[in-house]
Amino acid sequence: MSKVKFTGKVGTKRMNFMKEGCKDMYSAYYTTVETTCVKDADAPFGLMEATTRSEAIKKGKQILERVGLT
Repeated sequence: MSKVKFTGKVGTKRMNFMKEGCKDMYSAYYTTVETTCVKDADAPFGLMEATTRSEAIKKGKQILERVGLT
């Protein structure tokens, strides 16, 4: 198994989903760390989300601080 080296790169992805059982569109910015989406079991689609890009980046930086990568 190879080791992953994080460089501290934080970003976001904007994704759109159709809610099941209706025709409503759900849209949010999702936090990424090294192009990997951050999981959040409490979020509707299981990914950590935010309403703005800057808020999503801030959450990603907090994740890196929590695990000691900044």
